[in-house]
Amino acid sequence: MNHASEMNYTDVVNKYYMETMQPGLELVLKYATEINGVTALFTLILTVSLFRLDRKKEKQAGIPQRQKVSAGNYLWLILMGAAGSIGVTCLSVVAQSVQSTYAAPIFVQVVVVGIIIPVAEEMMFRGVLYRRYRETKGFYYAALWSSVFFSVTHLTMIQTVYAFLLGILLCYVYEKYGSVKAAIGLHICLNTGSILFTGVGLFRWLAGDLMRMGLAIILSAFFCSVLFVMIQKIGDPVMEKKPSRENDEP
Repeated sequence: MNHASEMNYTDVVNKYYMETMQPGLELVLKYATEINGVTALFTLILTVSLFRLDRKKEKQAGIPQRQKVSAGNYLWLILMGAAGSIGVTCLSVVAQSVQSTYAAPIFVQVVVVGIIIPVAEEMMFRGVLYRRYRETKGFYYAALWSSVFFSVTHLTMIQTVYAFLLGILLCYVYEKYGSVKAAIGLHICLNTGSILFTGVGLFRWLAGDLMRMGLAIILSAFFCSVLFVMIQKIGDPVMEKKPSRENDEP
């Protein structure tokens, strides 16, 4: 009888807890995108401070800084982001891994998912984490581990795999362009393109025919490959020479 009373009491408490918490949970889910945006902004304040501190210490230590590529080369990143967003979102639709953030108003999606979160993630995983590893361990080590940490922040297995591969690409773009702005720009184009193409109904139209969906994925991969080759042809960033010191011993 005591055991039955305890079970009944537990059920009552659980029921009361769920009834009390349900409105709060629904509110969190309703404004999940906005909450993620505020969280990303607070993270961005920290990462920008760390990024600027690292660059200041590098200059004080006399570490050569890489020169940036010309602005015209950023066109390849914009086109790759647009083409890649179509292929990646099509694969997500096929795998039934559609993000719940698309339930928010499209303006909120663009601002938060399309801009704020990519900037925050790039400053953290490429601007700080990758750059620190890069200065001490080299490109391959830095790209691997910064991408691993980037991938585990995503929820589903599909998103984790995609984030890891994207992380490697973003590290390469950062390395090739010599600026974290390149990685930020590509990430913004990928996220924003996916949001806008979803908003205009492109993926709903593609999902109506598996042939169209498959063709879109193939064409997206083809154009991204061509654009990647164009990015590869960009000359590697030149290292700025250290200022000469008259008191240095021969």
